[in-house]
Amino acid sequence: MNEEEWEAIKNNETQYDGYFYYALSTTKTFCRPSCTSRTPNQKHVSIFKDVDNAIKAGFRPCTRCKPNLKEWAGYKEEVSKEVLKYIQEHFRNKFSLKQIGESLQKNPHYIHRSFKAINGITPLKYLHTLRVEEAKRLLINMQLSITYIALEVGYNDSTQLSVKFKEITGLSPSKYRESLLN
Repeated sequence: MNEEEWEAIKNNETQYDGYFYYALSTTKTFCRPSCTSRTPNQKHVSIFKDVDNAIKAGFRPCTRCKPNLKEWAGYKEEVSKEVLKYIQEHFRNKFSLKQIGESLQKNPHYIHRSFKAINGITPLKYLHTLRVEEAKRLLINMQLSITYIALEVGYNDSTQLSVKFKEITGLSPSKYRESLLN
């Protein structure tokens, strides 16, 4: 292993992905240089130029960086997609980050950090945005009360909906509904 390869491993450099892989004699796994796992002890690292040679040498692919999957976007991206799907399927219900973590079998703090790193917003902000978008869709139906809509999209009452709706759109639900008539 040369100094450039070691620096790429220490700094999780994505531009070296595909050019080489590093294997750990202690865990019998191999990783991409960009793997976000703990920095290994240099004396346990071997370098391979391709996946096949690492496998032939008896190493298995890392479950975090999945070096055997060329199109894999990354662990944080994978976690973020799982969280997006969970929120989209459950946005009408009450749930916590801890419950998402239990459902996905992942650490809630890691979920929060990964989601924000990939999407630029927190899971909670995404949840409120999704609820407000659904409320906007329901506000088109003039027969539905704002309280009914609030309960339908997952809020406890119309006040919660109004606060988040105005925060996100700049209008109250009733003002938004009036703007649809003009």
